[in-house]
Amino acid sequence: MQNIEENKEGKVIAKSVATSIELQQEHILKLLFVLIWVLTFVHIVAEYYFLYWRLPWFDIVTHFLGGIWVGLAVIWFYYYSGYLRPPVFPGKNMVWTVLGLGLAIGLLWEGYEVAVWLLSGAGLPSPYMPDTVLDIIVDVAGVLVSAFLSQKMILKK
Repeated sequence: MQNIEENKEGKVIAKSVATSIELQQEHILKLLFVLIWVLTFVHIVAEYYFLYWRLPWFDIVTHFLGGIWVGLAVIWFYYYSGYLRPPVFPGKNMVWTVLGLGLAIGLLWEGYEVAVWLLSGAGLPSPYMPDTVLDIIVDVAGVLVSAFLSQKMILKK
């Protein structure tokens, strides 16, 4: 007797693959949980001690961690959650999918920052464009790190 099960579309898949997908899904969710708390703690400390203003490079740390978090969230949601399609292992094009969606989320975040600056009446800070470009580059670097590390974990299995 073969060890098989059906996915949401009724397609038969090997139980070991289904179990492996579930383990990968759980692993990514745990990483997302830990990383969002680390990012929250770093941000709270940075705000309390004015680290974003005292150490101009500190913003890079939070954007990089945020990029890793966004990349992992995209991987989990798009490939493992089952919300968009049955859970599957990411293929070779995963890096492009994660990069595109991660970049879109980074651009939306920067748009949110512009809205906050303008709606608060403070106006945009003078070095806004160079800082924004650097933020997006660092976001994308974090997204790519999460994509490559995830792909390495998948290939290792």
